Amino acid sequence: MKKREPMNQQINLRHIVLTFILAAMSVAASAQHVVKGTVSDGKDPLIGASVYVKDGKAQSGAITDLDGNFTITVPNKKSILIFSYVGYRDKAVVVGDKNTINVVLDGDTRMLDEAIVIGYGTQVKSHLTGSVAKLDGERLTNAPVSDVTSALQGAMPGLNINNITSEVGVAPSLRVRGTGSISADSEPLVIIDGMPVEGGLQYVNASDIKSVEILKDAASAAIYGSRAANGVIMITTKSGTPDKPKYTFKFYEGVKYAYQLHDMMTSTEWYNLMQQEEALGGRKVMAQARSASWLEQMIGSTDWQKEGLNSGATITNAQFNISGGKKDTRYFVSAAYTKDHGIMKNNEYDKFTFRGKLDTKLSKNVAMGINLSGTYQKASRPKNNFIDFYRTPSFLPVYHNDFTSELTGYTGFARGSHFNNIQTPTGEPDDEGNPTIESTSPFSSANNNPASVMANTTRWSENFQGMGNIYFTVDLCKGLQFKTSNGVNVRFQPQYYYGNKNATKDGEASQATYFSTLYVDMLTENTLTYHLDFGKNKEHTIDALLGYTAETTRNQRVAMTATGFATDDIHTLNAGTIYNLAKDGNGNTAGTGTFRYPDVVLESYLGRVNYSLLNRYLLSASLRLDRSSLFSKGNRNAWFPSVSLGWRVSEEPFMKNIDVISNLKLRASYGVTGNNRIQYQAALEVLNSANYVTGAGNGSIVNGTANTQSTLANDNITWEKTDEYNIGLDLGLWNNRVNLSLDAYYSVTRSLLFAQPTQSFTGFSNYWNNIGKVSNKGIEIQLDTRNITKRNFSWETSLNFSMSRNKLLEIGGEKEVITQGERNECYIARVGDPLIQYYGYRVIGVWNSQEEIDANPHFPQDVPGGLRIADANNDKELTAADRVPLGNPYPDFSWGMTNTFKIKDFDISFLIQGVQGVTVYNGDVFYNETVRYNKAYTKGRWISPEHPGNGFTPYEKLGYNLCLTDYPLEDASYACLRNLTVGYTLPKKITNKWKLNSLRFYLSGNNLLYIWSDDYRGINPESRMTTGAYTSAMISGYQRGGFPLTSTISAGFDINF
Repeated sequence: MKKREPMNQQINLRHIVLTFILAAMSVAASAQHVVKGTVSDGKDPLIGASVYVKDGKAQSGAITDLDGNFTITVPNKKSILIFSYVGYRDKAVVVGDKNTINVVLDGDTRMLDEAIVIGYGTQVKSHLTGSVAKLDGERLTNAPVSDVTSALQGAMPGLNINNITSEVGVAPSLRVRGTGSISADSEPLVIIDGMPVEGGLQYVNASDIKSVEILKDAASAAIYGSRAANGVIMITTKSGTPDKPKYTFKFYEGVKYAYQLHDMMTSTEWYNLMQQEEALGGRKVMAQARSASWLEQMIGSTDWQKEGLNSGATITNAQFNISGGKKDTRYFVSAAYTKDHGIMKNNEYDKFTFRGKLDTKLSKNVAMGINLSGTYQKASRPKNNFIDFYRTPSFLPVYHNDFTSELTGYTGFARGSHFNNIQTPTGEPDDEGNPTIESTSPFSSANNNPASVMANTTRWSENFQGMGNIYFTVDLCKGLQFKTSNGVNVRFQPQYYYGNKNATKDGEASQATYFSTLYVDMLTENTLTYHLDFGKNKEHTIDALLGYTAETTRNQRVAMTATGFATDDIHTLNAGTIYNLAKDGNGNTAGTGTFRYPDVVLESYLGRVNYSLLNRYLLSASLRLDRSSLFSKGNRNAWFPSVSLGWRVSEEPFMKNIDVISNLKLRASYGVTGNNRIQYQAALEVLNSANYVTGAGNGSIVNGTANTQSTLANDNITWEKTDEYNIGLDLGLWNNRVNLSLDAYYSVTRSLLFAQPTQSFTGFSNYWNNIGKVSNKGIEIQLDTRNITKRNFSWETSLNFSMSRNKLLEIGGEKEVITQGERNECYIARVGDPLIQYYGYRVIGVWNSQEEIDANPHFPQDVPGGLRIADANNDKELTAADRVPLGNPYPDFSWGMTNTFKIKDFDISFLIQGVQGVTVYNGDVFYNETVRYNKAYTKGRWISPEHPGNGFTPYEKLGYNLCLTDYPLEDASYACLRNLTVGYTLPKKITNKWKLNSLRFYLSGNNLLYIWSDDYRGINPESRMTTGAYTSAMISGYQRGGFPLTSTISAGFDINF
């Protein structure tokens, strides 16, 4: 018996353990129970609503059926069920002892009740009567760009952003609803936290932005008066929250590459092509083609496009912010650093930004806030244009080697002129079939090769910007508040250039230039706001605003130009021996001198009243008086009124039973805005230092003063004003699951500020005047849809469309004004037509033979293989009278589409943006090397009468000047995958262990795919020239030597703790 005792004990132990397990399972089973119920909106069942346990596993969810019914098993009575459906607010219910739970979800009106930032205040979206577009700041943070402007491209209707160059550190061009001015600035007003900031988007960090609002119509923008003719972009930065400190760190690193390069022939390929064409009756092979090919075979080929590009361009960005506070005090502090390498050599951009906000309540009725920000930027840019690289023939080496040094007698950087009249064994074969020696010049260029220019020139700039603002609000009584806001914006921008001796060509002296601008803007804004609800059932609501603002802007400049440096090892200006004094502008332009603009003062009085009846009939009216020192006395004051109406149709009793329509609002507005963005000397004649000859005989030079400007001032000019009408519709369907916003507008800009051409005997080329009218009209559509919203999957789409047309209605009694560009190409402003049109001869083909030329109207320069010009007026001869409008540089329409997906812990988003029907003038066609080596210009070209090609491509530049025809005009329409981002957020159970609120990793790509017209022969359809003659609004759409498009792939992470 004693031996069996352990066995009995073992059996008893197993029995006890088994009993315990079964009991535990029984308890667990009894703890879980099944919950049933229905989900409805109070009237009808909601099909496909999500039901899940809060913080539960994915498999513990359920979906309602066709009758809105659900069944779900919950872990215990303490479980919380979450009910969600697209267009409705989520609802949480504690299970408790209930086995049946019926839930009624409320419609989600947050989209209607969200606050929209408007001029000098905010307004709920449902009561907005003007045309305002809003973008949440979180949508800007994934794009690997160093300028917020690029991240906005394609994201909002009515905003046209054009990346005029791929260089980093250069801000894109911005337009809101087209171009409405000629000589005055057409850039929109940018306001950051209430402070107007010129070029403001480059001074704010993407992760600091809470929201971006665009005031597009005059009713929304007229409250800003003279500064708002071109629209207003309002940036609201983030503020702190009354909570414990929260920290956010964001970082990404990206690599860049050129999306596409020109398809250029090597020197050997060019020689082979000429041989093929000669065999087809074409031009005989040129001696320079033979020698260039021979040299390339002896020393190898140089890919000059790649010589101008960085092989490993990168972008690095790090951002950090802290936010928090208590009940009455909130703070937000951020800092960010960006280092951006352009794909072009000698192109870098560094930016550091800092921002701090403090908001606090000093008492029950008094609050104050401080907003400080600072930016430091440093940018370097190449002196070369990209065309300098791609037009250099491939036989030319970057540096001379032993072979070329012996051949030419030169060392160091190679140059085309070094190979002039070289002896090469490429001549006609002798009697024995051996090539003879001939003297050739394969590339006759006196300029240094572009790599040499880059190595011997330095061009860079800095930008120090600081902005501070302090405000106080005082609640004077119920509904009445006084606010005073006072700020200053200081910007110092020095620019530097140094070129070594012989930097671009022989005989060129070393040269250094320095140019700096100090900009100081001081602003005070003082407003009274009043809110009142009255009536028996509070059916009347009034919001009133009165304000006074004063702004003083100071600009002063210093310029220095020095030559005669003893050595290129010391680049400081004081090492120069010769200083070139400014011929005019006294430092405002080229030369050495100092200059200070007269202070510009803008004083304003403003008021606005918003009225709501029964929460559905809406009225808003505003009036602003501006007084600007840019104009002479008697012309300084201008009034800017606006009025807008809204009708919330969906709030009418007869709409209550139409369940499909959750929001319907009609809007109409009229307003006047102004433009005073002109040069200080437009109304004020400025005297500069000038020399006079006096005395007998030849006389002597005596220093004096004179107006040396090329444009004559006019003290009678006054404000340029824009009258704008806007009608709009806001529609929400299926509990705002689908939201549509539609706007149509028409505006007329009158009393155009225009630097009008004048007769040369006046001593001036232009004079300022108020002449002309320009109209703009267009349609804008914004469509937002929440396609699917489930617990583990959601899909949202945002689509925008913008179409704008302008027309010149009047231009000072003239019928037309013709302006020329750098290649004598013409642009015409003709009354009744678009503001700018290309102007020249229309091409109808290529001359095939001399007989064909002799039998038709032609120019003396015409030869077979050259362009054939149309006899537009049918007078049997070709003259300047045959020039006609050839199209315009404005797109037919632009569009953008964003899709955002969330799949469990993954998020995917992509933005596609496009421009349709835009025509550019491709100035690359001016260069012989373009039409000689670029395959886009040789494919299908005329070779001989027997081989005419496609009938539209001339042989190089034979015949009449093709720059004066429509041959360089190309369709630059495109569609672009602007951004693709894939992210993954770690589950909470992991981040909680690491004491983190969240951790997200992501991959992002910019400009990954472009689709453009076969008609376009360039590599960057967005590129535009904006310097020199192309600063005028009378010339537009010209590109030359544009840098390649830049594609970027980056990886990053976001940490919140």
